[in-house]
Amino acid sequence: MPISIHCPHCNQKTALSVSTNGHGQENIWKNQYGYRWWIGICNGCGEPCLVREGGECIYPHPLPSPTDKLIPEDLRRDLDEAKLCLSVQCFRACAVMARRCVQQACLTKGCKKDNLVGQVAELTQAGHITKDIEEWATVVRWIGNDAAHPGGQAVTKEDAEDTLKLAEQFLHVLFVTPALAKARKTQRGK
Repeated sequence: MPISIHCPHCNQKTALSVSTNGHGQENIWKNQYGYRWWIGICNGCGEPCLVREGGECIYPHPLPSPTDKLIPEDLRRDLDEAKLCLSVQCFRACAVMARRCVQQACLTKGCKKDNLVGQVAELTQAGHITKDIEEWATVVRWIGNDAAHPGGQAVTKEDAEDTLKLAEQFLHVLFVTPALAKARKTQRGK
């Protein structure tokens, strides 16, 4: 029954263990609707969470996974906000923040165009990203625009999840992977 989450109390990756009462019995019960609920205890900080079944519902909401520290701080804050929006089922807000991350990454890399289409094209022309990765950014832009403007298509949970993944991978390509390669190159004296 234990499940792995990012603890809402300490934000560490942990397995929640089923708590026990003073008599050694696990704190598990069924409600009137037939759902099994249990009290999970973080193996890191020892704080409790209320869990339904195999983790379909957890209170308080688990925190999203931390963003890589090699991503610049302003972009990391935006990506963390997008992750937090997803974790509380604010799918439109997640998509808007993911789009914002892509555009801010373009600006951080020195793009001069006044719109995201042109900025992403600049990154491709400069060799920072491939055509495939340009397509990722385009998908994030489409869904983010639909989320931001009235009359656009609805943003589903799957849309938000995929948009967030694409935006995070976009940031990894631009910032994390080059930093890792540079560190290894420096370590080897090359």
